[in-house]
Parts: sequence; structure tokens; C-alpha cells
Amino acid sequence: MDIKGLKERLKAWEETSSKREKIILFVGTIFIPLFLFYKFYYLPAQGKIKNLNEDIKKLELEIAKLEGFVKREKELEGLIKNRRLFLEEVKGILPSEKEIPQLLKDVNLLAKKNGLEILKFTPGGEEKKDYYNIINFSMQFKGSFSEIIKFLNDVERLPRLVTLNTIEFSPEAKEEKISVNSNFRTYKFTGEPLSTPQGKK
Repeated sequence: MDIKGLKERLKAWEETSSKREKIILFVGTIFIPLFLFYKFYYLPAQGKIKNLNEDIKKLELEIAKLEGFVKREKELEGLIKNRRLFLEEVKGILPSEKEIPQLLKDVNLLAKKNGLEILKFTPGGEEKKDYYNIINFSMQFKGSFSEIIKFLNDVERLPRLVTLNTIEFSPEAKEEKISVNSNFRTYKFTGEPLSTPQGKK
């Protein structure tokens, strides 16, 4: 169907539809996408971050404990090696400080690649946490629902961890596009706790 025919059908629907039907459509346009993003993107990402943080803390403690016995217990060497390899894999998910600028560029390019119109891209501050830092950035863009879904899928597939923190939709009244305000997070591994335990320096 061409654009003109689609507009004519939309105009006819608007003239014949009741106020209740219009309200239902508007509410569905806002809340259904919000529910989908919350269920399939926001909640899984938060769970992944929590698990990664817990894994890092546990692995650091295990490595420190095992290294204290390595001189006396030769059989622990293989276990320590395996733990170190797994820790490196966890670190590999989180970008290093040098990789952050390129990672932000990659996200920006993914948005353009998927046909989104970028209205604003704002790097945010850095929050220090135990063993990693949170790096925030916000994006305002416009596109169709399918373009937005493809963009978020591509972000999720990036080698380094980038998560969607918040998202707001604003349907355009005169366009077949949705304006989006979103906040993302990426994570830089530091390997350092916020505070040094008592008795250690």
C-alpha cells in the first residue's frame, strides 16, 4: 500500500472511530512497547549486571585465598589457573578505559545503521562501584518501532556490555515514527574495591 492510500485509510478511521477507540489505541501505543522493553531488555540486563558483579567479587576472593596456599599445595595451581581464565572472560565483557570512546561511537553508528534519526547524544558521568565503574550516556532519536527494536538488538550483541537503563516513547502525531529518550550504561572493569578492608593496605 502506498503512503497516500495509507493516509486516506488513517483519516477515514479517525473520522469514523469513537473517542474510546482512539484512547485505547493511544494507550496501547505507549504502554505495550514500554512493557515489552521492560520485560525483554531492562530486567534481563539488570540481572546480568548483578550476576557479573557478584562473580567478580567471588572470583577475586577465591584467587586471593588460593594464592596463599599455592606454595604448599601444588594441586591448587590448576584450579587457580582456571579461576584466572574465567575472571579474564568476565573482564572481557566489560570495556577498558581506552575502549570507552570507541564503544560510544559504535553505539552511535548502530543507531544510524538501523535508520534512526539521532537528535541528541550526550555522554554522562562515571559512577564508581566495587571492582567496576558505571559509565552513563543518553540518546534521543526518532524512528519506526521495528528500527528501534533492531537497534536495541544490535546493542545487546556488542562484544562489550552495554545496557538499556531507561526509555521513554513519544509517538509523533503527524508522522509514522516514534521519538525516544533513552539512557544507556556501559561498565569499566577496575578490579579495585571502593574501600580497602581494615588491616590491609
